[in-house]
Amino acid sequence: MEEKTNLKYFSKNEKRKFFQSKYDYYRSFNRGMLLIAVAAYLSFFFTDCGIFGRFAYETLIPRCIVIVPFLIFRIMESKIKDYRIMVVAYYALIHSIIWLTDWSTYLLPDRQYAMSGMIIMNLIFACAGFAAPFWYSTVAHALMIADIAIANLFLHYNNLHMMFLFNVPCVIAICMMHYLMQNAYLEQYTTKNMLQKMALLDQLTEVDNRNRLREICRPSTSEFSFSSDMDVSVLLMDIDYFKQVNDELGHEAGDKVLVHLAKQLKTCVRAADYIIRWGGEEFLILMPGCGTERAVDIAEEIRKKTEGSDNGVCKITISVGVAAYKGGDYHEVIKNADEAMYQAKRNGRNQVVLYSEN
Repeated sequence: MEEKTNLKYFSKNEKRKFFQSKYDYYRSFNRGMLLIAVAAYLSFFFTDCGIFGRFAYETLIPRCIVIVPFLIFRIMESKIKDYRIMVVAYYALIHSIIWLTDWSTYLLPDRQYAMSGMIIMNLIFACAGFAAPFWYSTVAHALMIADIAIANLFLHYNNLHMMFLFNVPCVIAICMMHYLMQNAYLEQYTTKNMLQKMALLDQLTEVDNRNRLREICRPSTSEFSFSSDMDVSVLLMDIDYFKQVNDELGHEAGDKVLVHLAKQLKTCVRAADYIIRWGGEEFLILMPGCGTERAVDIAEEIRKKTEGSDNGVCKITISVGVAAYKGGDYHEVIKNADEAMYQAKRNGRNQVVLYSEN
């Protein structure tokens, strides 16, 4: 259980999936947060007017120009889904607000409110870290200290040491909060994946159950989502005289036979194929990118291995029907494979039959 709730045990690809999931989960929240941040920044123009005691035309451009990076960000977000790019874009927008704030502050006659601006920016960084990997948020937030040091070169803060004394603890505290939040989301992520896996897995044989077909279909349809020009074959197989195994040797022995056959199937099919427990002793194999000629060869290999293997209970054979998926409702191809399988039964069992409309 520890390996499932600790990122150090994740492969590079698994980590990428986790961080993408985290980004997707908080994306709408971060979008709203950034919209609020930009709106708040624009509203500070009225604060500038209060400081000047008149219309603050001096800060009008640095206040309004924030709309440009925000629009760039929104265009990017509509086209790019990769968290590695968009999290950087999030933080680039936040830092652009800091730089524009420094520009506005430089033009103000009174700079005593700079500390208040830093409080607001720390809050924005705290919210932005929800969707970001911990190290992204740590580096991005730590750069705010560099922003302060660079801004001091032309703003000449009267209380620079207080700016650092206030912001460094805030950065550390918020980064630690992001670390704890990431671990909390990791627990949610692993639990969700476990439940999804259980929903798609046959508990006895540890191959897929029928629910897997919904994942392969286009939304709200019974049509497979494979490319229309891809060959797709379906194998449907049944253990011959399996009822006798249960009746004579017991259901526990029958379960052992099913588990053994499932293991055999895993050794015969390709990584891209789907093995589904279709019924009590029936298994369906969905083979994208595989024509019927190759599918028949694989089915024959499965049949021979099953006949010749020792499952620890008794000798078994299987009858297999093969059919080609030609688009449309997948129930039709399964019906065709079922007809071919029962033709194999009628022909004497322990054989492979390819479905033909004739």
